[in-house]
Amino acid sequence: MTLALKMADIEYDAYEEGFDKGREDGLQAGLLAGLQQGIEQGIEQGIEQGIERGIEQGIERGIERGIEQGAYQNKLEIAQKLIARGYSLEEIADVSGLTIYQVQSLLVDSEQP
Repeated sequence: MTLALKMADIEYDAYEEGFDKGREDGLQAGLLAGLQQGIEQGIEQGIEQGIERGIEQGIERGIERGIEQGAYQNKLEIAQKLIARGYSLEEIADVSGLTIYQVQSLLVDSEQP
């Protein structure tokens, strides 16, 4: 084999080795960049979904509380009307759905000027 052929073989081997190394480095760099981007997108998407779910739950809880408060307010109004008409504690509690203690509190509050 001539010197020129040996040099060509060495250059080709070096080229192949450099190409393989470059491809390997490029793949690893691309993989890391893709992984980082995937993590960032996953976090962002998770935060968005968490916010949406939190808002939905907040609205549901707010509606439930509003309904409960409205129902309780209705019971108080019924009890106050029955107090004004002179019904007994037991009758007021039975009709309004309040406890006797709650009715007694209303009586105390209604007696104060």
